[in-house]
Amino acid sequence: MSENIREIILDTLLTIDTQDKKSHLLIRDVLNKYDYLDGRDKAFFKRVTEGTLSKSITLDYVLNKYSKKPVEKCKPVVRAILRMSAYQILFLDKVPDSAVLNEAANLCKKRSFKEFVPFINGVLRSLCNDKDRALDFSGIKENTKRISVTYSCPEWIVDLFKKETKDAESLLKAMDTIKATCVHIVDEESKEALLKEWRDKNIEYKESEYVNNSYLLKNIEGMDSVPGFLEGKLMVQDESSQLCALATGVNKNSDLTVFDTCAAPGGKTCFVASLMNNNGHVLSMDVSDLKVSLISENVERLNLKNVEVKVSDATKFDESLFEKADILIADVPCSGLGVFARKSDIKYNISNEGMKEICDLQKKIVLNVSKYVKPGGVLIYSTCTIHKAENEKMVKFIEENLPFKGDSLKPFVPNLFKVERKCDYAVSLLPHIDNTDGFFIARFVKRAE
Repeated sequence: MSENIREIILDTLLTIDTQDKKSHLLIRDVLNKYDYLDGRDKAFFKRVTEGTLSKSITLDYVLNKYSKKPVEKCKPVVRAILRMSAYQILFLDKVPDSAVLNEAANLCKKRSFKEFVPFINGVLRSLCNDKDRALDFSGIKENTKRISVTYSCPEWIVDLFKKETKDAESLLKAMDTIKATCVHIVDEESKEALLKEWRDKNIEYKESEYVNNSYLLKNIEGMDSVPGFLEGKLMVQDESSQLCALATGVNKNSDLTVFDTCAAPGGKTCFVASLMNNNGHVLSMDVSDLKVSLISENVERLNLKNVEVKVSDATKFDESLFEKADILIADVPCSGLGVFARKSDIKYNISNEGMKEICDLQKKIVLNVSKYVKPGGVLIYSTCTIHKAENEKMVKFIEENLPFKGDSLKPFVPNLFKVERKCDYAVSLLPHIDNTDGFFIARFVKRAE
């Protein structure tokens, strides 16, 4: 383990704690900045940083049992050192407790917090002595509190899941795991060679049960290190998002116009364009130059020739796009409650009030972009949440306010129906049932007026 890797972890945690930075983007940027580090160091950085963020409610509850001062009231540096150290002690079997304590003390001294070394040492030593029982929360009598602490999820979200799902605890348990990275091999002819290269690099992979030529990867240091990525032979995209792209029904013979609104970073755009084998026309849009640049970066890396990228506000009508789309993908902004296993800051930053505002924005977007669909054309509505107000209630809103009717997903994504679904044109994917991110896909056809 290089001497400064824990300093990098500490700096990253402090940046997230004190600045308005999205954790998954900051972690990606740090990995790029320190690309020269040994692969084991990069993997350690990613594991500890993501784990500390994701488990912060659990870690604080445990630490508070051994600390006279609540962790949330400690100075940011002390709080971050306590959390990252507790995560290593409780969740990383291969890291000796003595090494964690020594590094915690060293970090304190390097950051001119020498006077806090006895306090941090005392808390962490107590934790080490009691770590076999530290994660036993069966003594918490109140059910919501117990689930919240066990799976590090705010209590109000636990209550929401209990209200909207049959088994909130199983759902949160499934979300409280390290997720594999899903990739789709665009260049099918190179598949066997790529699989061999992955094996040679000790990259664990498992074939997707939903999408052909897609694989779930583990033991990776970053996508730049995965054979095939920089060469444009594969794209990174969660299985649920790939299913959304497949729901369009396009194929290599499709000479269609497809609009992808709110498209950044462009995963669905690129998947659809590749399915069309550079035929047809895919117009990929988002609200800012920065978002559009992310789309362009992926389009260029994959050498896609049938994609046009454009800055466009999905809430504002563009007359030039009126009834031009054979297919329109509206993957609208959402609460993200289906993906906080990957983006843990979502669960700590979202609020009930914020979700109400999101629902209003979704309605505004759908009312606008639905005008771009030709009569007889297809609208794909999707979110990365499992919140019914953003999903099932939005389906009802579309059906009651717009000239669209539901159209079965079965012909396009038959693997979704290996389990029983209540509706064949609007499907909610749940992590504990479908083994994917939480996601929602609905397919509609525009009635001729």
